[in-house]
Amino acid sequence: MVSTPARDTTPDAARDPDGRPYADGFRPATLDWDGWTCADCIVCATGRQCADCCACTNFALPYPPHWAQAWTEGHPERGIEAFGGPGGMSAGRALVDDSGDWVLIEFNRDAAATARAAGHWVVEADIRTLDPRHPVLRHVRRFHGSPPCQALSGAGRHSGWSTGEIAELQSVMWQASEAFGFLEVDDLCSLYGGPHSYFGDVVEGMEDHPDADGVGDLCQGGHLPPTMTPDEFREWAASTVSDDRTALMAEMLIWPMCLIRIGAPLVSITMEQSANILRQSPALAEAIQSEITSVEGFGWAWCSWQIADAADYGAATHRVRAWMVATRYAEPRYAEPRYAEHVDGDQAARQMWAHVLKRTGRLPDWTPELNRRIDPYQGRPALRKVTVAAALDLPEDWWADTRGKRGINPATGKPKGGGSFPLAAVGPCVTAPWYAIKFRPADVPQGEGTHTITAADLGALVGFPRDKQWVHIPTRKNSRGVRNVAQMIADPVSPLIGAAVSAAVQGEDWYEPTAACQSALYRLHRPGVDAERQESHERHAQLVGVR
Repeated sequence: MVSTPARDTTPDAARDPDGRPYADGFRPATLDWDGWTCADCIVCATGRQCADCCACTNFALPYPPHWAQAWTEGHPERGIEAFGGPGGMSAGRALVDDSGDWVLIEFNRDAAATARAAGHWVVEADIRTLDPRHPVLRHVRRFHGSPPCQALSGAGRHSGWSTGEIAELQSVMWQASEAFGFLEVDDLCSLYGGPHSYFGDVVEGMEDHPDADGVGDLCQGGHLPPTMTPDEFREWAASTVSDDRTALMAEMLIWPMCLIRIGAPLVSITMEQSANILRQSPALAEAIQSEITSVEGFGWAWCSWQIADAADYGAATHRVRAWMVATRYAEPRYAEPRYAEHVDGDQAARQMWAHVLKRTGRLPDWTPELNRRIDPYQGRPALRKVTVAAALDLPEDWWADTRGKRGINPATGKPKGGGSFPLAAVGPCVTAPWYAIKFRPADVPQGEGTHTITAADLGALVGFPRDKQWVHIPTRKNSRGVRNVAQMIADPVSPLIGAAVSAAVQGEDWYEPTAACQSALYRLHRPGVDAERQESHERHAQLVGVR
């Protein structure tokens, strides 16, 4: 793996492409690169592939060897997927565009191995150890991220809901444009020995400078040179929060900004996160949106936030998540994503933060604009709602117990602690404890079911093909990792909604391929499927003796 270059402190400071010295000794990783690419490789000149060439392989590490080559029109678009997990977003993307050239970054070794088994190139590393200014990333056109949601999730400890912490992190993220060289100023000459300050005033003691009352060779406007390295910005973000996972949200600005600064022709950014980033911590969403759309940041034309449920896109279980879609405006075809819609932002805000309005009488102080969204359906009929019973080919009148047998609450007559649900509806969001789920007929007491679930069926409820290989790497002898695999299945993007979001920024329309995927996954296309299911249920009932 290529290490992050040390900060340049030499008197002869590095200079940007326009010949201006970088501020405060900042030296981009690409400036430690001598310009060598595969085009200069004497081994590849003989006709060998980059993967067979040590020079190209070492230069591109940890990315694919062929990324040592410059990207050319007609070749697959290159993309980086941060926090790629076991490949949920990638599986969805493949439904609408299987020609992309993507690299997944994932820290969890089981998830990384699972994604690798699916054929993805995976960089198994803590994303904070990677430098997004690596020279081979100069040709990346797409970026997606699914940062860890535990700090924001309603099931966690809510550290990401802390108003004080979020305000501090928001303030840091507002500075990303200045940290990475996107802040435009009228006069930069004081950085290069000229007489004028940041705001154009004459610097004290420079009144006698020949250019003090005019414009000289050192007087120029432009973007303020970068002032921080990615590692310094990461350290700053982490210092404001109690949970490092909250600070990982900063990667959603660090990577795109650094990619653009080294010349990458980035055209889209998408993100999936807990719905609570909008409901409980909207200031984080606002910080990201403002840096993307502000003229002091990317200056992109589109950045939308919305909440969507995978069950509305064909999954057999609910998975409510916040989604961000951003596209640039440099070319007309990238001005707005596919399925773009403009809506009443005030009404959307009042609906999103109705719980805050009810409690305080006003909206949160900092929120992203909600006046735009994507609507992948575009008036077409919604995909079929699939019940858990239909997805797993079980009787509709059965129940599921996720937490074993529990006592009865005398006040309600229901089992204590929840954890039971009927199979005749779309299921709740899959969680790790579902590895021990038991199914039972309605007349069997709670907790006494005997029908269990497999990893393949658990994945199918989320939207993954049943033949997907879920990999567990044991840390101790005889460890089967059943709960670990269940957690891995519970965490990622559902491929069914991943297809819709991917199609919004790339590839073909999502509707037909996703409908076909849903039909095959849940066996909805078979003639007489209902009759077959009924016969199967009757045979099963006879075997278990519940008739």
